[in-house]
Amino acid sequence: MAYAPPHTSSEAEEKREEFFTIHELLHRPELAVFYTDMLLNSPTTVGESVERVDLSSSAAHNYAKTLQQLGAAEQLDEKRNRAILWEATPVGGVWNGAEPIGPVMIAVYGAIELDEDIELFVERHGKAKLGSAIAQTVEYLRGNTSRRGAADALDVPAVEGIAITQALEKIVYLLKDRDPSIPASEFDVSLPDRALDEAPYMHE
Repeated sequence: MAYAPPHTSSEAEEKREEFFTIHELLHRPELAVFYTDMLLNSPTTVGESVERVDLSSSAAHNYAKTLQQLGAAEQLDEKRNRAILWEATPVGGVWNGAEPIGPVMIAVYGAIELDEDIELFVERHGKAKLGSAIAQTVEYLRGNTSRRGAADALDVPAVEGIAITQALEKIVYLLKDRDPSIPASEFDVSLPDRALDEAPYMHE
């Protein structure tokens, strides 16, 4: 096989940056949770995030610096109640040349230990199947399938398919305007505020 020299263009470097950023967020649940909270509530302060997320102040400040280094958040030249405001930006990429990875997937994987239904689904079927469950939940919200249809597509019992789509739809819906890979304009199903109040994330 002929040797292919590595791409050194700025575009190639940006793709690598995307890869490492997504990798960090998908493999560090607490960082993913903090990022999702900041994304949902930007601009926000680290202290405000601490009030919404179960993190210590020192851990939250460290996570904010990590997100800044990853290019997923930045400090603003503004303050609220004498605290610096931060703004998170949507990060994403494409896996295997076809499957988009964005804020919704990051939020879902971060929430595995925050939601019993998501955690149980992963214990029984694995993280790869969870990615498929996200896709089926999006199809449900688009009106292209039913919950039982999603269960059939996932090859899981109906009760599990129903439970996981109910758990995931809250996260998908909260982030629908912040994930470019999931156009909210395509959704035919809406969720009441009381359902969103049960989500593992808070949007103030």
